[in-house]
Amino acid sequence: MDSDFKKIDEGFKAEILADPALHKFLEPEFPNEPERADFIKRCLKKLTARRMLLLAQWYIELADHQSKVKESRPALNIIFLIAMSEAIAKMKTRNSKLGSLKAIQTFFRPIRPEDKEHLQRTFQRSLSSTKHHALRFSSIIRILYGVRNEAVHGGDFYGFSLYEGPKPPKDHVIRHYGLLTFATMTSRTRKTKSKIALDLQLTYSELRDIFRRTAIENIKSLMN
Repeated sequence: MDSDFKKIDEGFKAEILADPALHKFLEPEFPNEPERADFIKRCLKKLTARRMLLLAQWYIELADHQSKVKESRPALNIIFLIAMSEAIAKMKTRNSKLGSLKAIQTFFRPIRPEDKEHLQRTFQRSLSSTKHHALRFSSIIRILYGVRNEAVHGGDFYGFSLYEGPKPPKDHVIRHYGLLTFATMTSRTRKTKSKIALDLQLTYSELRDIFRRTAIENIKSLMN
């Protein structure tokens, strides 16, 4: 009986290793196929790492699919990115009772410095609404958490937007302007909420890639 289960497990691992969708998911971070396969093999040796890897792949595929469901509604994408971060943090800490916001903060602890800096540079308050346009990284996390909550519980999946890149006007000169949008930020104590104006130069693909890289960093931390 044990040998049968071992054969099933080995067959399952072989399928994961050869899965083209998983390789596509990892390719931006591991463009070299042997290096990519080696990372997958290392994940397969540890059950938690394996589960986190597959979970990250599935949730990001779901997040990407929302653009086909409703174009230019990034709150729908963010629902699944936030769900992934919560699930990975709870799995990594083995604490299923970890609160949602705390789980998201835990997920982002191993974020790469360049990704953190990019988020803070492209995700800021509008200068028209305040003298201080820079946001703390923790505030950006709470804003994304608020976007997810508004979409899931408040039914507002259309009020928040992300930058879609420069578009040439009629004179064919590309100008790099940001995007003015609005979001709700939950206070640190989660007792109050405030509506804030944002000036964004962050695209969905950039945000998605930051979530993906941070998921991979969480997985790597289990194997160090």
